Amino acid sequence: ILKMNKNILKKAKIYLSKLGFNIITNFKEIKEGRNSNVFKFRSNKRDLILKIYKHKNNLRIKRERLFYNFLNKNSNKQVITPINFSIKDNIAVFPYIDGLKIKKISDNHIKEVSNFLNQINKSKKSKKLPLAIDGIQDRIDHIKLCEKKIIQLKSIKIDSPIKKNFLKFLTSKIIPKFIELKKNFKLIKKNDLPKMKLTKEEMIVSPSDFGFHNIIQKNKKLFFIDFEYAGLDDPIKLLCDFYCQPDQLMTDKQKKNFIKSLSIKNNNMKKLASYVKIFLSFHKLKWCCIMLNEFKIYKQDTSDLSKKKSEKIMKRQLIKTQIYFKKNLECK
Repeated sequence: ILKMNKNILKKAKIYLSKLGFNIITNFKEIKEGRNSNVFKFRSNKRDLILKIYKHKNNLRIKRERLFYNFLNKNSNKQVITPINFSIKDNIAVFPYIDGLKIKKISDNHIKEVSNFLNQINKSKKSKKLPLAIDGIQDRIDHIKLCEKKIIQLKSIKIDSPIKKNFLKFLTSKIIPKFIELKKNFKLIKKNDLPKMKLTKEEMIVSPSDFGFHNIIQKNKKLFFIDFEYAGLDDPIKLLCDFYCQPDQLMTDKQKKNFIKSLSIKNNNMKKLASYVKIFLSFHKLKWCCIMLNEFKIYKQDTSDLSKKKSEKIMKRQLIKTQIYFKKNLECK
């Protein structure tokens, strides 16, 4: 709590008081992410979650509110009903789910995840949803999105030894791999490519940042959380991201079962599975860039303690990315 701006905490306290949460106990931070800080607290004899969105604009909270409304209107039982969103204050309150993160993915988990996607795609109101953040309506954007992430990393100022190591990895591994993938893509015959420009009917409702990192299990039931990026998207992107998540260990059989269990309207899942192979490596490379985001948010003008902490995180992320790259993108 001390790390946070006092004005933000004061604003949060006033906001909670307006909602009738005057006596607050056990207030503690449970997650500090790039996009938000998440706190657990107890009030009115129940455990609750306070989420403070970090971005100065309120696009993420608006997106999350919109998607929760969509899911709740469709009576989705695998999603909680939020207590309140304050767009003005960039703060939200949710019920606390007393469950656990999934460490080992079972076949039954795969089935439940597929069922969730099938269910949220049945609604006729889905066309009213906006394009997901980094959503794809033209499939050439699978490549452009990867390139955009690389360009962002290239703009990082190199002002420390760990950043020199990062630059070496970027220039010797990531950039050459992107050039190679792009070259191979140009060799694919047009007849073997999927339709590139999508209509809204061909897109799917996607939670976007979709994976077991945003799922909580309570009494063998899965609850899905975090919809800051959600919206309409290319089903190929959802499948690629689901397969690429660095902390998500699935067997090849489970990946095949995931596609087999999906029955999303206007989409032939067998064809999608073959098209995934065309774009999958671009997304693996994109995920390498995402894992290196820590290098983007590091600030030179901070305390020595903060610098040491940041450098430790950067070193850890660089090693993690190098291992991921070697396993997923280097020729065996």
